[in-house]
Parts: sequence; structure tokens; C-alpha cells
Amino acid sequence: MAEQNNEQGGYTPASFEKRAAAWMGIVYVLMTSFVITFAIYTGGRELPGTFPLFLVPVSVTLAVVVVHRMRNGTVAGGTAGGVTVLAACAVGVVTGLSLGVPALLAALGV
Repeated sequence: MAEQNNEQGGYTPASFEKRAAAWMGIVYVLMTSFVITFAIYTGGRELPGTFPLFLVPVSVTLAVVVVHRMRNGTVAGGTAGGVTVLAACAVGVVTGLSLGVPALLAALGV
């Protein structure tokens, strides 16, 4: 049995994109856990208007992946395509934060 494992090859790490997506998933789990925990410990209060905050992790992750691909020269659309996607990511982050943070602060009573 051990000989078969050696013949098939060793450990192959996940790609950069898969690792970035995994970290994004962890952030989403933490955010969802916060929302659920908040509702449980405040007697069912909701966090209205905070959904745009869920746009931030995907925008940041996409920007990180695009920058990584631009450094390697493998970005789709070349440099112009990469810059366009980075601009869209920046718009996503700014929109998510500008709409979500005030709503979160209002819901928390700060």
C-alpha cells in the first residue's frame, strides 16, 4: 500500500486561487456567525442594511487574485483587463463599506 502512494506522487498544495477562496470562505463564516450570534443574544434583533458588507470579502479576494496574476503575467485581458477588474473591486469595497458600516453602527447603537 505504501508503494502505491509513492508511485502516485507526493503532496500537491492547492493553487493560490483556491487558498484565497478558502480564506474568503472563513471570513464569510465569521461574518455569518456574528449575525446569528447577535440575533441570539439580543432577543432576535436584526442588523438591517448591513448586507452590503458581504460584498467586501469577495471584492478584496478578487483584487488579491488579480494582483497575483498580474505579477505572474497570467491575468485575462492583460494589464488593461487587470486594471479594470481592480477598479471594479475598489468600487465594490467602497460601496460595501459606505452602505454597510453606517447601518451596522446604527444597528449596534453606536
